[in-house]
Amino acid sequence: MEITILSPEEVEFKEKDVQNAFEKDLSKLEDGLEYVRSELMIGTGRIDTLAFDANSQPVFIEFKRKGQFGKDALIQLMEYLSWFLKDENHMEILSRIIHQHLPDAKEFEPYIRLICVVTDIDDQVQNAIYAMSNHVKVYSYLVARDTAQKVVLVPKLEIDNMEVESHIPIIESEADILSKHHNLEELFRSLKVHLEKDGATYYSGKNCFRFKKEKVFAEVHFRKKYINLELRVGIGVINDPDFKYWRQGESDWGYTYIYPANGITQKVITWIGKAKDFSSGLEKDENEEENQ
Repeated sequence: MEITILSPEEVEFKEKDVQNAFEKDLSKLEDGLEYVRSELMIGTGRIDTLAFDANSQPVFIEFKRKGQFGKDALIQLMEYLSWFLKDENHMEILSRIIHQHLPDAKEFEPYIRLICVVTDIDDQVQNAIYAMSNHVKVYSYLVARDTAQKVVLVPKLEIDNMEVESHIPIIESEADILSKHHNLEELFRSLKVHLEKDGATYYSGKNCFRFKKEKVFAEVHFRKKYINLELRVGIGVINDPDFKYWRQGESDWGYTYIYPANGITQKVITWIGKAKDFSSGLEKDENEEENQ
């Protein structure tokens, strides 16, 4: 493998230039992320980029120039979320916009995620993001020039608030969750048998269940027609097109879709076992470090 070293450079950009560059290929931020439209005006402001992810969820992407991602920018993003949460009609409008631009998109899930592309971030804002219930990712980027003197942007994930367990819990009972998903109840109970094996326990969150053996190794999220099973199996452990890793393969976590018509396949059962083993290994490593 030939390695080319690029030197970082100070290059003056307009915010729109960075936005245009990333909009050409949003997969550089996340696999399966599809562009919908730019400069979406809503009642509280303007969203830089609207996208649609692999889980059929809308994603708001905001781009900030140097020194601009502070408390005011975070409050602005929270205002965007609030505008949609307060009125179901706003969310329906968002659904129509997405399907106008992506007519083949899967069913719309009314849960908004945020991605921020910044050069730097205030420490207090960074801590506040981990307390938000919505999924938020923050990327920085390195600027360089290649051998043809073209400007190159290299994104780097700085924050992913889904990779910690310290969120303020929003609890629903198992009965409450399953009452909203009767068509998936039998599938969930079959899946639960395999997730609970070997002494694993679980607890409910907002429209989901988390399964734990020493550490959380699985999350079960309900969609309209399928279950989204997220598993912490370790980087590169599973090489199968039906299993997608977060962070373009740089995360321990990935996910697969389970449909009632297919049931719980043997490979899903195998993946669950790998997730339990990985979780147990993490706990063992931490205990050994504490005893050293």
